[in-house]
Amino acid sequence: MMEVERRHLADTLENHYRSQGWPVEKAQDGLLRASGPGGVTWLGAAVVSDDLASEDFAERLVDLASRRMKGGAELCPLDLLAAPECEGELRSLLDRVGLGGRPHVSLYSRAA
Repeated sequence: MMEVERRHLADTLENHYRSQGWPVEKAQDGLLRASGPGGVTWLGAAVVSDDLASEDFAERLVDLASRRMKGGAELCPLDLLAAPECEGELRSLLDRVGLGGRPHVSLYSRAA
C-alpha cells in the first residue's frame, strides 16, 4: 500500500517537473533529478509514513539537502512531496535536523 502511494506521489512530482519542460531522471532509490533552467538541478522525493519510521531517514534528508549542482557551488533545490498523513511529522523532523527554515528545501503535501 505504501509503495503505491509513494509511486503516486513520485509520479505527481515527475509530472510537475515535466510540465515545466524539464527532463527528469529517476534513481533506483526513487529520487528524481530534474534539469531546470540555468543549469539548476532540482531534487524531488516522495515521502510516506514508512520513510518516517526508518532509522536512517533523517540522515537521508540531511544528505539530500546537502547535495550540490555540477561545479559544486550551489545547493540543489529539494522538493519533498509528503503523503497527507505524514506532513506534520515530516515538517517536525525537518525542523529537528535544521532543514525547516532552509530556503532550498520545500515541503508540499497532496490534499487527501
